[in-house]
Amino acid sequence: MSSNAEDATTQEGAGRPFVPPGRPLPGQQGNRRARGQRPGPPPQLDFPPVRNGLDYLDSAVDYLDENDAAVTTRDLKYAVLHLQAAVEVLLKARLLAEHWTLVFADLHQATRKKLESADFKSVTTDAAVLRLRNIVGVPISDEEQKALKNLSDDRNKLQHFGLTHDAYAVEARAAAVLDFLIRFCDEQLLPCLTIEEERREAERSLLLLRDGLNSIESFVRERMSRIGGELKDEGVEHRTIRCPGCTQLAIVVSPSTSESLYEWKTKATCRFCSEGWDTTELASYFGDFAQDELGDWNSCPQCNRWALGSDVCVRSDPAMSVFFCFSCAVAFPSLRHCMLCDRTVDVTRATDTALCRWCEMDVADRDAEYEDPAACALSEDTTVAADEKTPVTEGDGA
Repeated sequence: MSSNAEDATTQEGAGRPFVPPGRPLPGQQGNRRARGQRPGPPPQLDFPPVRNGLDYLDSAVDYLDENDAAVTTRDLKYAVLHLQAAVEVLLKARLLAEHWTLVFADLHQATRKKLESADFKSVTTDAAVLRLRNIVGVPISDEEQKALKNLSDDRNKLQHFGLTHDAYAVEARAAAVLDFLIRFCDEQLLPCLTIEEERREAERSLLLLRDGLNSIESFVRERMSRIGGELKDEGVEHRTIRCPGCTQLAIVVSPSTSESLYEWKTKATCRFCSEGWDTTELASYFGDFAQDELGDWNSCPQCNRWALGSDVCVRSDPAMSVFFCFSCAVAFPSLRHCMLCDRTVDVTRATDTALCRWCEMDVADRDAEYEDPAACALSEDTTVAADEKTPVTEGDGA
């Protein structure tokens, strides 16, 4: 069998290039064995729990990624299998961070020797969830626990019996678990990693992993549905804006508590992609002018700080873009750009014109100058012509 790039085939319906193990990737000139070189020692499998779980999670996201091709039923099958593997490993990694004995199915059989050799029966997913809730105190809701149970059932049926089921229902359940796992890693797992190198590696993996999340429509719908409910319950939709990073309406801006006119920076984190922003960065991103420019153009009409951004989409009314203050976290839907100078102007009433007060004064001065005959500098001929047309009444001069 040839070992060149032509051996790379595409499986029917998969939509992604398939390269058999040991074959070179497309564009390569053959592997080391084909070139007559002595192969080196085989690489060691090195997948400690967190790295292993995130690798499974990355694979699940890749199978659900709709950027390169439509997700097929085969993609969905492997996404479910790998997502369930990620659940099992990452939940156990959190138990391991709490105490190593918690990963044993039978706590009485727990020994360091068995742990180091990985020669023991580990806790099931259902039992891991119960231990995380009841012993560790991790907040896992009944709904999330049910989603994890549904995914586990789907995995078992897929792996052992092929599972004849509605693909959309399976995808929706997988999306619910994917949403849970991302939040679980951010809030529960990463803070417990005491080895700095391990934590940084996990953070990098999650950062790269998030790049593919937006293309997973079911994931986006599921996650934004939950986030939207939380934002509504918290009553913060009026100060939730679109994230420049992931483009979701999920950044909650909190009003600054500073009394300084210039030092008003706060932190804002996207509820969807977890990217953090300084409010001064957001003001610059949405602002038309730099922060050290004259305040007429970007000063807030409420707090007077140079913190006003334009064309900001706010969750409470996503159909229109408005001016938004990143200091006092207030949207101003009635503000407009002045038609002449681009300063901001309030057009609350239907009769208001989009002219700032300076431009209004300039226009009024020009109008007054045009209407004042004394300022019109009429020529002598024009004055004579006007006098000739003046009617003379009887009795006026001889």
